[in-house]
Amino acid sequence: MLIRKLLVVCGLAASAAWALPSDPAPDGCGKSAAAERWAEMMSRKRSEGFTTAFRAVGETDVLANSLSLEVTPQTNKRIVGTNIITARVLSPGFNQFRFQLDSNYTITSLKLDGRTITFTREDSRNVVANFDVAYGVNTVFSLQIGYDGLATAVGLGSIEFGTHSGAPYVFSLSEPYYASTWWPTKDDNTDKFLADVAITCPNTLKGVSNGILQGVDVVDTTRSRYRWKSNYPISPYLVFIAVTNFNNFTDTYTHSTGSMPLDYWIWPEYDLTANRNAWKTAKTILGTLSSKYGPYPFLNEKYGIYQFTFSGGMEHQTSTGMGGFWESVNAHELGHQWWGDLVTCATWSDIWLNEGFATYSEALWSEFKPGSTGLAALKSTMSSLRPSSVNGSVYCYVTTDVNRIFSTSFSYRKPGWVLHMLRSILGDTAFFGTLADYRAAYGYSTADTEDFIAVAEARYGGSLRWFFDPWIYDIGAPSYTYGTSATTAGGQTYLLLQVSQKQSASYPKFRMPIDLQTTIGGVTTRRKIWNNAVGDQWYVIPVSATPSAVSLDPDTWVLATGLTTAAYVAGPPVLVASTPAPGGNLANRSRTITLQFQSAVNATSAAFTVRNKLTSEVLPKAYAYDATNKRVTLTLPSKMAEGEYEVVIADTVTSTAGVALDGELSAFAATLPSGNGTPGGATVLPFRYVPTKGS
Repeated sequence: MLIRKLLVVCGLAASAAWALPSDPAPDGCGKSAAAERWAEMMSRKRSEGFTTAFRAVGETDVLANSLSLEVTPQTNKRIVGTNIITARVLSPGFNQFRFQLDSNYTITSLKLDGRTITFTREDSRNVVANFDVAYGVNTVFSLQIGYDGLATAVGLGSIEFGTHSGAPYVFSLSEPYYASTWWPTKDDNTDKFLADVAITCPNTLKGVSNGILQGVDVVDTTRSRYRWKSNYPISPYLVFIAVTNFNNFTDTYTHSTGSMPLDYWIWPEYDLTANRNAWKTAKTILGTLSSKYGPYPFLNEKYGIYQFTFSGGMEHQTSTGMGGFWESVNAHELGHQWWGDLVTCATWSDIWLNEGFATYSEALWSEFKPGSTGLAALKSTMSSLRPSSVNGSVYCYVTTDVNRIFSTSFSYRKPGWVLHMLRSILGDTAFFGTLADYRAAYGYSTADTEDFIAVAEARYGGSLRWFFDPWIYDIGAPSYTYGTSATTAGGQTYLLLQVSQKQSASYPKFRMPIDLQTTIGGVTTRRKIWNNAVGDQWYVIPVSATPSAVSLDPDTWVLATGLTTAAYVAGPPVLVASTPAPGGNLANRSRTITLQFQSAVNATSAAFTVRNKLTSEVLPKAYAYDATNKRVTLTLPSKMAEGEYEVVIADTVTSTAGVALDGELSAFAATLPSGNGTPGGATVLPFRYVPTKGS
């Protein structure tokens, strides 16, 4: 959904301010190993009772809603209707069913499987149907609710009556939890159902809803009934009605297995060729997003757009309500058909799974649409989607505040950037594969944040908590300052890079892979560095010559609040080369070990230890330091047993400025240069002594 925040004030009904077509778009609506990880994840989910078709919670699984209602918008805001809820019992001895219907409606009848029963109103929203007998597990029941009353709009509008150019209208927008303002239902995202909606209205108007139009009935000389049916599971807030004097035009979307109708409903005074063409861009957007997300989820029904009074757009399943004629909103709402409608956020705390994904759909459309400039277009769009603030979490902890649920910065833009960064971490193949896995696991159902993380981790092949925990559950974003220099040691040139995270102390540390671009002799090279220190972190990178230009994150894959250059401040010494190399053989007759540093060091013989790995025996040695060449030489005894040894360099070795050695070698691949980017940490350099003839 894209709704202008200025219309959402204190959770009250938004005014029906019309967004003119000239307005800017509104803000805020190893393969086998991977397969094994995926199978393990799915096995765990199944053991927890997960099914891909439905994810019902509580004591009932609602199977269907059959809603029939009548509106007379030209005279009052009255709604008269009946809903038949068909549900399966999940709990033994079940004798009460709770549904939601606002108290401004009178319940005119309540029947359980044809028998009249009583009800208890718990509060202004919740009603309990009192069963006359207890029902057993897996029993299917039918509850028919008749109601009558004058509608009252809340939230983002929920149900609004009015006129445009003299023509009456009725439009609903139930998100997040206001379906009860116009129809009785179990309002629970996680309990999806099939639905049919019949709208009786004056025959000068037309009624639109989800799914496929089954027919239009003549009720009498002044009224018509529009019957719609949805054969795909749907959550309550995605059901809608729209009634006014629409003009209707159509198009056809052709896909790999057939074709699907595109259905458009526009007000007569806005029925212009330019406006029609703006909406009909949906056909191209459908094809582009399908190439990234998989087939449109509701191919057996339709995709439609209808004009409504709310500013922005709302992704009602199979039919988007649109308050204007914007390309970006068109892409956003179409993205929702996958992420929001096919896979629906399980709770409103997880709203980023809807809105962040739809926001990133705008960027993907810019990047991949016909004629796009590709990466340049992606970069430009992401720049336009930067949040105005980062001091809140993507995960919505306060779901009683509608403004917070639909925060432009925290539910739309920042999570859009989270997906952008995840794509950079995973790479395109694994990223779009993650979306395919997510769709396969939770399509036509619901998912929460942890569900998505588990899917991403299965593709990644390890934990991604280092990424998701600060970016989703915590607040803030990093701010980077970096400086560069270069040096030569042992005949090799090294780029010296200093990166600092300078964000607020109240923000967490962000561990991120960041693109580093260097230009040497007119040739540009990209590599990734891992930055995970609040404060300074240093990198010593072998290069072929001194770079003429260095830039950090040149394509802006990281949501940083700052990225500035500064003078390079020398950091810790690191071991950049050795003879023998880590894990190599010492076979020279002189039995000398050379240790090359990138900078001059302060050190004594006591900082260097050579020992037998099997016996822990410490070998005597001769120590020499060549300050000009920044090299230490250790000469070992003339008599040594063949075997495994190691050199230990203590972090009492410092730079001439007194900064301690950054000496760690990776446990997975003991490669040089050493270090994790921060001062401190000994070097343990393994080698094998192999005697040569005559030694």
